[in-house]
Amino acid sequence: MWDLIIVGGGASGVAAAVSAARQKCKTLLIEKMGFLGGTSTAGLVTPMMKNMIGNNQNLTDGIYLEVLEKLRKTGHAATHTDGNPGWFDPEMMKCVLDDICEEAGVDVLFDTVVTNVKTQDDLLISVTCFNKSGFSELEAKYFIDATGDADVAALAGVPFELGESDKTYHFMFLEEGNHKHQAISLRFTMANVDLEALGDWLQKIDPDSGVSPVVKGEQILLTTAHTWEDKDWKLRPYFDQAVKDGVLKSEDAAYFQIFSIPGQKDAIAFNCPRIYAEKSLNPLNMWDLSYAQKMGRKQIRRIAEFCKKYLVGFQDAYISQIAPQLGIRDSRRIEGVYKLTEEDIFNAKKFSDPAAKSNYPVDIHSREKGKSELKFLPEGEYYEIPVESLITKQYTNLLVAGRPISATFRAEASLRIQPNCWALGETAGNLASEKIVKE
Repeated sequence: MWDLIIVGGGASGVAAAVSAARQKCKTLLIEKMGFLGGTSTAGLVTPMMKNMIGNNQNLTDGIYLEVLEKLRKTGHAATHTDGNPGWFDPEMMKCVLDDICEEAGVDVLFDTVVTNVKTQDDLLISVTCFNKSGFSELEAKYFIDATGDADVAALAGVPFELGESDKTYHFMFLEEGNHKHQAISLRFTMANVDLEALGDWLQKIDPDSGVSPVVKGEQILLTTAHTWEDKDWKLRPYFDQAVKDGVLKSEDAAYFQIFSIPGQKDAIAFNCPRIYAEKSLNPLNMWDLSYAQKMGRKQIRRIAEFCKKYLVGFQDAYISQIAPQLGIRDSRRIEGVYKLTEEDIFNAKKFSDPAAKSNYPVDIHSREKGKSELKFLPEGEYYEIPVESLITKQYTNLLVAGRPISATFRAEASLRIQPNCWALGETAGNLASEKIVKE
């Protein structure tokens, strides 16, 4: 038996495991992929979004900054001039997370999925796992669900909400229905990009750096973007021409964002495509997810061809990696002791026992033109996420960390970023270890 079993080895899971193991808890971390990192590695979500007051006050610290510092020392992370320390190399992130877990004494099971749970009264007793060794039942005193989708909590019967609806579900799989969700993405990387030429060109077409800041030094940090929303995007003429020429479809231009990658001197990370579909895709529906994978790869090939034909610096570039995991922005949200709301966020609400602090905007990616939102807090303000949003009502030894904590759809659209997930996981690990030590 372990003291603590954590399911899901993304930001929340790693932070929870390391924080608990450092407090001498016998800790097991179960991960479905062959590496840790979740969204940051399997999803290729780089850089992490900025979570700061101004350019010098990080709202997330602890293990989050520790990991980034380890990457920075080897040239695989960098801090932007806006203060954001979260620019990193996803491939080397895998290695650093291995190291930090090993140093803390965390046991890790890769390529393993949880298929069932056993409960007794208000306790979670065990999880049933499947991997190459077959099925096995693993017991612990305490459990943390860091799956990103509250899979363990759902298996245990914890009620949850899904999408924009406030309807509560009490079972693992859902009936068909038009659940409105944020758009799904599938990220990718192109290599052999001439970053110097691309940076010079972006500075030429966007001299005020409104959406295309370029930082040149030991490493080139650059980004630019385009959406189909009504805005003066500097890349708009190139997208319009590509659609006219038949290189892109109009839906391919719905959302486009690129970033350079520290440590990869000729690579560009793409925060796109936003998967096209005639209906809202359900992140818990196996057919919708399979469709998203296939459609995403079709759109990626068109976007790569667009870059090669219309953007400076991409002439000899090629697709070097497509994320093995879809970019899911929302799915289950548990019914916890406290439900965080949009009002809490914009009232900059504080709590006596905060699990995380954030000022990231309510960021909603819609599949429909004109329906996306980006709503910021007042300058200098931040809100707190209470520990009670991680605590289930049904079980005394189960916490949920990361994106699927207890929150409304619109509140989740703000709290879902990686820095918050690191903080929520570290808090969950500390809380679990404190209870284990007391017992």
